[in-house]
Amino acid sequence: MIVRKIVHIIIALFAAACAGPQPTTTTGGTVFDISGDILAAKADTLIDIGALRSGEIVRYDARVRNVGLQPLVITAIRTSCGCTSVEYEREPIAPGAEGAFSFRFDSRGMYGTQLKLIEIDTSAGDRPYKITVRAEVADTGR
Repeated sequence: MIVRKIVHIIIALFAAACAGPQPTTTTGGTVFDISGDILAAKADTLIDIGALRSGEIVRYDARVRNVGLQPLVITAIRTSCGCTSVEYEREPIAPGAEGAFSFRFDSRGMYGTQLKLIEIDTSAGDRPYKITVRAEVADTGR
């Protein structure tokens, strides 16, 4: 009976260790305004997520607002690194409306200043909307 309890505790501890770091959620209330005019003006965005310890994962929640006159569709997303992933509104966003947008940045194995690029292709124009994500990652000294 005691051996069985010890085995269950060991399994629970092992499962918790394998789950990895949980993301820290940052919700800055950022809204990315997108329209053909904004894309033509090359009005891109810098998001500074600040100082992190190597291994931290940050989830940044934001919104995409269609400030154009036609429905806005996000047609593709590209990131400069596999350490950055994006979730976004897949349905057309009506003029004046907003859609969900978030990204995760995984700093495992990194240190120093990190600059990651997210490019958003939309129906609003030929040029992608660009978001540069900046983080200062401290080495944990492992």
